[in-house]
Amino acid sequence: MELINNLDLFQTVFNSAPNGIAVLKSLYDKKGKVEDFSILLCNTYAINWINIADYKGKRFSEVFYKIKETNILEKFIETAETGIAANFENWYEDENAKHWFKFTTVKESELLVVTMEDITEKKNAENALNNALIDAEKQKRLYNSIINSTPDLVYVFDLDYKFTYANKALLSMWGKTAEDAIGRGLRENGYEDWHAEMHEQEIDTVAAEKRAIRGTVSFPHAELGRRIYDYILVPVFNEKGEVEVVAGTTRDITEIKLAEEKLQQSESRFRKMIHQTPAPTLVLRGDDLIIEQINTHMLQMIGRGQEVIGMRLIDVLPELEGQYVWEQVLKVYNEGIPFDQSEVLVPHNRTGKLKDYYYNLAYRPLIEDGQITGMIQVAVEVTQQVVARQKMEESESRFRALVNASSDLVYRMDADWMIMQNLEGDGSLSNSGERGVNWLDKFIHPSDLGKAVDLISKSIIEKSIFEMEHRVINPDDSIGWVFSRVVPILDDQEKIIEWFGASSDITSQKELQNVITESEEKFRQLADLVPQIIWTANPDGFVDYYNSRWYEYTGYQEHEFGDSSWISKLHPDDVYLVSKGWHESVHAGSPYQLEFRLRNANTGGYRWFLSKAVPIKDKEGIITKWFGTCTDIHEQKSNTEKLEILVAERTKELQRSNDDLQQFAHVASHDLKEPVRKIKTFVSRLEDHLEGQLDDSASKFIDRIHVAADRMFNMIDGVLAYSKINADSQKATIVDLNETIKNIETDLEIVLQKTGAKIYYQDLPVLEGASVLLYQLFYNLINNSIKFAKEDIASQITITAKEQIEEDKKFAIITVEDNGIGFDLDQTGRIFETFTRLNSKDRYEGTGLGLSLCKKIAERHGGSITASGVPNKGAVFIITIPFEQKEKDI
Repeated sequence: MELINNLDLFQTVFNSAPNGIAVLKSLYDKKGKVEDFSILLCNTYAINWINIADYKGKRFSEVFYKIKETNILEKFIETAETGIAANFENWYEDENAKHWFKFTTVKESELLVVTMEDITEKKNAENALNNALIDAEKQKRLYNSIINSTPDLVYVFDLDYKFTYANKALLSMWGKTAEDAIGRGLRENGYEDWHAEMHEQEIDTVAAEKRAIRGTVSFPHAELGRRIYDYILVPVFNEKGEVEVVAGTTRDITEIKLAEEKLQQSESRFRKMIHQTPAPTLVLRGDDLIIEQINTHMLQMIGRGQEVIGMRLIDVLPELEGQYVWEQVLKVYNEGIPFDQSEVLVPHNRTGKLKDYYYNLAYRPLIEDGQITGMIQVAVEVTQQVVARQKMEESESRFRALVNASSDLVYRMDADWMIMQNLEGDGSLSNSGERGVNWLDKFIHPSDLGKAVDLISKSIIEKSIFEMEHRVINPDDSIGWVFSRVVPILDDQEKIIEWFGASSDITSQKELQNVITESEEKFRQLADLVPQIIWTANPDGFVDYYNSRWYEYTGYQEHEFGDSSWISKLHPDDVYLVSKGWHESVHAGSPYQLEFRLRNANTGGYRWFLSKAVPIKDKEGIITKWFGTCTDIHEQKSNTEKLEILVAERTKELQRSNDDLQQFAHVASHDLKEPVRKIKTFVSRLEDHLEGQLDDSASKFIDRIHVAADRMFNMIDGVLAYSKINADSQKATIVDLNETIKNIETDLEIVLQKTGAKIYYQDLPVLEGASVLLYQLFYNLINNSIKFAKEDIASQITITAKEQIEEDKKFAIITVEDNGIGFDLDQTGRIFETFTRLNSKDRYEGTGLGLSLCKKIAERHGGSITASGVPNKGAVFIITIPFEQKEKDI
């Protein structure tokens, strides 16, 4: 029984082991060598792995077939034969993943005990960690390599505007080491005040709004002159999502800007060339080969109008689908290989019927930033020539197609420029009678001949391309302009054997330039006639032109521009404001207007000027120029000062008049009250005299007389109080609003008990003010809330307060909220108007002056009052009053 129990215990322990265990018996081949093992026993872990319950007595290689492609079995055999225990790791791979195991083999007599531990997760974790470390190190090296090898400036600011990092490019520009620059601010590292202040404001914005800021700035470079820089500042967040530093990069984009300008000019010339070229030409863009531009000759040739612009070429000419010519179109666009071929047969529908046409074709890919974005097609119809001259050499056709598609004139010359040959082309430049010897004298205008000879000599010596704009005398003796470009053809010994040239008529372009020059000259002449100072500036704010009025006033010579030409002429007190205002307008692209003083060179005195400037933008909204004026307003300024003195005198007179009006209002109100008293007295006597004799109608009439007289009395008191509110000055004292509300509760005790109204308040502020006026303000608001309570619902009035800082001044924001009848939102603008009533006077008593008084009291304290309401849900009044009064008399 004990043995059985021990076996059971062994089996339990054996099966509970966390690793796989197998007991194997060696199997020998005919030569007595171990070739495999018979499985005697496996624990539960191993059985689950092989998923075979009846394993006993079976061969190890058959049961554990998953490890067939490994050398695990050979390792087991080695231990069985040598008796040396082994400990090794190995893996096998199935269709899902790679599995790693650690094996331990021990020989006991003729048995082999194998322990298997699944270490797949451990191995995967190790591999992942190693890969992550390798990637991290690689990323670090890559980061350092990029940051320190880029020509861009890379830097990091802390929130106190100090540099915490600067890459090699930035340190080189400063001429400093990291130790000299890091930890210092913008000004310490050489930035001008306006530049430093601009970046400091941007750093504050990035930190506060947690967003990137991008901008362009221009300033002079010590070696390269004025440069344009593009920069971006971005927030760097910590684990809490807070901005801890601001990182930035700056790139010199001067060349890019210049290139953009040249590109725009080049594109304009290109488009003009497309329309002016005599060859049918079109431009295609995008994968769908959309017609972007097409000249009149091509439209006429295909028999269509301007409606084809924006359409796919294959939709305009669907008959091209599958043709040889369409295959070449796609090949040029997809592979970027130019296509030139003469006399290409293209069956297509031009006149309503499909016919055969022959064209000399030239297709060129349009490449931008290394990518093919479209293509240009030149198609010259040569159907008649082909029909008439089928045997014409293909090279000649190509040559003529190229000539007609590219230039007005194409020619060849010998090595020393003495003889011109093979003159081809169209227009006035094509004159076969002029070619040959001494052609320069006939082709180049005498005024340009000397310059041409010098350039020709230089090109011959340097074996370089000759380029020149020059004048020509046309056959009709008129003067034209030509752009000539001549390229040397060299042999394998680098010796010039001939020259190949092309000349284009640029007369129209020159005429346009002359028109522009004349327009600019007219502008300058007109600008010099006006009495104002007129100036212009580049998009970056650099002043590049003044009219003559500026030089007359400042005494400058006509070569001084930029900031240095106007800052030194400003009054010292105006320099900061004007510089800041101008640079902010340039940065924002917004109109500029300021008044400042300029020193007169003749008198040495300063005069006031009003300066205005507006940005001139192109159709894309990009600023191309600033146009500004400076108008002398010195006399107006002087008149304004005189006017202010006059206004002060008139104010005193008005005050005296107001005093008289106040006295009149007091007397008038007293005189008006007396007849109202008599009306009430005699009505009361009449009521006593006729007591018992009045019917219901008479009693009702007498009641209405009483009500009207009371209302007249209240109206007179209200008008008197309203007229006196601005006249009677009050001393500013310390007012505890808690005590003020408490006094109002006492005065309204009977009304509060009668209506059941409640006033809730606590922790109201203590501030400077006129105690009588503040009492009147809150008394009127609380009385209004009680008066305009909902029927059968007691008024609940809640008064709360909070503090608020505005422009370094502390204000009390006091809210008075009730649960009364409220009012419509569209009545908010009328509620504070004098005598305004939003409800029937028969239902609610009042003069319509209470809230007008509240508004005056709040404004006299340098504050304000606003109201909002919802019908049947109550009203809310918000009073804003400063804690301290500027004047002690309110």
